[in-house]
Amino acid sequence: MKNFKTIATMPVNSTFRALYRALYRVLFLVLLGTLIVMPLPAAAQVRIPTPAEVLGYTLGDRYTSYEGISKYLDALAAAAPDRMKLVRYGTTYEGRPLCFAVLGSPSNLARLDQIKADNRKLGDPRTTDDAEAAEFARTMPAIAWLSYGVHGNEASSPEAALNVLHRLLTPGDSATAGLLDSVIVVIDPLLNPDGHERYVNYQLTRTGLTPREDPEAAEHNEGWPSGRTNHYLFDLNRDWAWLTQEESRARIAAYREWMPHVHVDFHEMSYNSSYFFFPAFKPINKNFPASTIEWGEIYGRGNAEAFDREGWSYYSGESFDLFYPGYGDSWPSLHGAIGMTYEQAGTAGVRIRRRDEEILTLRDRLEHHSATSIATIRTTAVNREKRLKDFHRFFDEAVDEGRKGPVKSYLVPPGKDPARTAKMIDLLVKQGVEVWRSGGEFSSGDARSYFPATARPESFPAGTFVVRLDQPAKRLVMALLEREPAITDTSYYDISAWCLPIAYGVEVWWSSAVPGVSLSPVTGAEIPPGSVTGGKARYAYIIPWTSNNSAKALTRLLQAGYKAHTAMREFTHAGTRYGRGTIIVPVRPNPDGIDSAMTSIAAEFHLPIAAAGSGFTESGMNLGSDRAVLLKKPKIAVLAGDPVNTSAYGAIWSMFDREYGIEFVPVEPWRLARTDLQKYTAIVFPDDGAAGRDYAAALDSGFARKLKTWIAAGGTFIGIEGGAVYATQDRMGIAGAKLKSKKKKKDDEGKKETADSKKGSDAPDEEELEKLMTVEEREKKRRREEIPGTIVSVKLDNSHPLGFGYDTTIAVLRTTSEVFELSSSGYNVGVYRASARIAGHLSPENEKFVEGTPFLIHETHGAGNIVLFADDPNFRLFWDSLNKVFLNSVLLMPSIRSVEMAASEEHE
Repeated sequence: MKNFKTIATMPVNSTFRALYRALYRVLFLVLLGTLIVMPLPAAAQVRIPTPAEVLGYTLGDRYTSYEGISKYLDALAAAAPDRMKLVRYGTTYEGRPLCFAVLGSPSNLARLDQIKADNRKLGDPRTTDDAEAAEFARTMPAIAWLSYGVHGNEASSPEAALNVLHRLLTPGDSATAGLLDSVIVVIDPLLNPDGHERYVNYQLTRTGLTPREDPEAAEHNEGWPSGRTNHYLFDLNRDWAWLTQEESRARIAAYREWMPHVHVDFHEMSYNSSYFFFPAFKPINKNFPASTIEWGEIYGRGNAEAFDREGWSYYSGESFDLFYPGYGDSWPSLHGAIGMTYEQAGTAGVRIRRRDEEILTLRDRLEHHSATSIATIRTTAVNREKRLKDFHRFFDEAVDEGRKGPVKSYLVPPGKDPARTAKMIDLLVKQGVEVWRSGGEFSSGDARSYFPATARPESFPAGTFVVRLDQPAKRLVMALLEREPAITDTSYYDISAWCLPIAYGVEVWWSSAVPGVSLSPVTGAEIPPGSVTGGKARYAYIIPWTSNNSAKALTRLLQAGYKAHTAMREFTHAGTRYGRGTIIVPVRPNPDGIDSAMTSIAAEFHLPIAAAGSGFTESGMNLGSDRAVLLKKPKIAVLAGDPVNTSAYGAIWSMFDREYGIEFVPVEPWRLARTDLQKYTAIVFPDDGAAGRDYAAALDSGFARKLKTWIAAGGTFIGIEGGAVYATQDRMGIAGAKLKSKKKKKDDEGKKETADSKKGSDAPDEEELEKLMTVEEREKKRRREEIPGTIVSVKLDNSHPLGFGYDTTIAVLRTTSEVFELSSSGYNVGVYRASARIAGHLSPENEKFVEGTPFLIHETHGAGNIVLFADDPNFRLFWDSLNKVFLNSVLLMPSIRSVEMAASEEHE
């Protein structure tokens, strides 16, 4: 031992220890260097910033502006470029970019183009058989598209979108771990930036340091207009199928590129509610297969599990149907996705006290939406392969139905208004419907017309559009083009009918065969070119009043200061018969540029314009007749502001601004009461949503007298729905028209009963029966009496200027319960026919009550006019067939005095 200790303390031992320590240091440095240069997992390279770090506050403390949302999206894209891509897909009317985020694993994001190409094959069974589809389902990720903020004032959902983005991209979140490996997630955080900004600005200007919980506080009660709608005050969640707004058109184009397998639209409802998710309520559109409903149950259970863990309240299957095709749940479902609506209690400020005394916060709301967002993605991941197989099966069954069903094609000739026909065809193409054009003339022995029923033509012309049903979009085609969806219930969350050919006034035939003629695919409907025939006019130019584009041409001329007349009588020129309303543009006294102006107008608006060398015609009125009324330059005021219904005003605003280029002045009611009305040729009162009561409350009897004085001096008053009711004897007495009362009808019938008939009768009358009804019976009766949006037939007087350019029958979407009596002092221009229902829900009692009552009334007062529409001809701006009847009221009627109409009748 002594010798061992001696050896251990010798200097050589010290040398060994020093070498050992040096070697240890070298090895440590080498290992450290290896670790430093070794690439870390992508998810750990860059830390994902929290919303608070970028925005300066915690989500839920306040509402996030569009700028803040964009700022956070940019920060996430920069932090995780291999797992998130930003895609700009459009711009709002107010210039805000529309964009969505695409999230996936690095490997999936690197092959997005291939995934989209494979998905297109999966959705087309004509090119992909079941075996190939099964292989795609085995290897492809699913695509889940989550849409937030389509209603700008349902503002918790964009906050949830930011939270979900952060959680999906943050490593270590147990609820989201691995989801991006099997699901591509598309998140559109804000579908309606313009409405959202209107709402956020409202909140910022009305919320103090401490949010007020009292429901009466200003921050919980928006002013006019609310942030729900877009720039033109359109409800974008009613526009998926009609694409009247730029945001809708851009979104649909982007959506069709991806064709997701599940789509969720996030909303808010009353703050006293809880939370709604699918399955949907009745009625269900009959074009959906059973699997669509089954998947609603699957996703519902996934959401329920997430809420049950937290003890949160929810419900499903009790409201929010899957019927109307213009929603963010039904339209995606018609494209093979499982489209769903999720509704969170809200539409309030940051904190609000509910009826149950609970405090609902913005943070609560965003957490609930975040939970269903992640649960939906997880359910998709767990059921990925089955979801993709059913996606393929949806289209496979659709094509098969199209091959075997009783309707195999729709035939759409150019018709009387080729521009309107082309617009409808273009709308179908934009939504993914395959349309063909016939290369030659053909006949169809069993073709049947829509409305009104007309005799089958001997042949259809070359250029007729053909929509075959043996295509993947068959179910969408049926939902949009069929005359009537199956009526399975009497409770409707929205309108009960919408048939696109009837709405557009386009001639459409359906056939049990595909025409045996050469067909070429249509990528965009081309309108036949317009031109001026007959060279340079010496006397006048003639524009037929048969097209909506004719109104665009007239507007351009009048606003540019040109002189134009409308024909109160028919006439024949150069072998062509021209109807009432035809526009006559004289060469004199118009300026020298009239010839080039007419050539440009014919080309721009695709109109056939005739050049007349003489005012003498072959039959009917001459071009220089007193029956050719000189039209005034329109100076139109439209009520805008509280209490005007925002959607009713928005339809007029968008139509005038974007469709027809009509200049007008939006005027708030209180200001109109103080202004000089003589500068306006027409004043339009859109619906007030309260049967004229809100107008009557806002505008006193003094204004009514002022309005009648203006009308007597030559002004034209135009009332629509509530705006029309406001003018009746039942409200302000501006017009002679009255409302029809159901009670009065019952009383009149009761008087017919004799005293003897009452004696000995123990049977209770209808009023007594109503008193004995159960709660359920009362609810069923209320549903039966509703008119939720029903297509009805109207007999139109097309000899009246309001009916110029029409046949004697039109279709109107009836959405109101107010019914007018026939005017005894004016013209009942449009009258609801007997058995008026064409499509949709209308109880026999209501159909009988509406029968023979006016849709459109014209009364005269002094030198002016009163025009009353019982229903809105501009409803959601997709009822194109009625554009001209409304435009007749604002462009033609202000120039037609009562004495001129009498003179016309005198010379009949």
